[in-house]
Amino acid sequence: MLSDIKKSILSGLLITIGGSIYLSCIAKGIAPLGAFLFAAGLFTICEYGYNLYTGKVGYIAFHFKDGKYIGLVALILAFNLLSTWLLGIVAGWTFPAVAEQAKKIYESKLELNLLKAFISAIFCGILMYLAVDTWKRGKIIGCFIYIPVFILCGFDHSIANSFYCGASLGFQAFTFDNFCFVSSVVLGNAVGGMTVPLLTRSWKKNEEQNA
Repeated sequence: MLSDIKKSILSGLLITIGGSIYLSCIAKGIAPLGAFLFAAGLFTICEYGYNLYTGKVGYIAFHFKDGKYIGLVALILAFNLLSTWLLGIVAGWTFPAVAEQAKKIYESKLELNLLKAFISAIFCGILMYLAVDTWKRGKIIGCFIYIPVFILCGFDHSIANSFYCGASLGFQAFTFDNFCFVSSVVLGNAVGGMTVPLLTRSWKKNEEQNA
């Protein structure tokens, strides 16, 4: 368990670095470059085998009866959210331009109704699953395609959002509205992450055992 916690915190650190790069690029008027550089975070997470909720949750589609795996995903989610939020506060406090951009982004996200946030998160979850799964298939370029796509489209990524909330120095972090928003995005990422494997996997019993 301790190893999984450390891997989850390291993923939070890398998302924090990627998010800081993205926000800095927005402040300089070069958001597309920031979206591309953000992908370095996921590439590193995949390369070193760290734990990221949006990279793991889709594979529940192959482990519906595996309580241990589902528990691992829940553990990863908790430490991803906590680490990105705390590290985001540090980044926002250290770099005022990051805090300013983070607050603008998070304010706009909280203005979404919950259904729109949920749908946005589904699209993000689909792209995150594709990014990770193509990497597993040896197509590393997937990280640098699907990540910029979800960022430039404005799709909601639960862990990145936690960083934005922290980097805005905890803007509305402990409000009921924020709790509902975070829950919608976490659930949407899960639904999106499982969409592709559920629609493409074989449900034959013998193949299910080998999934």
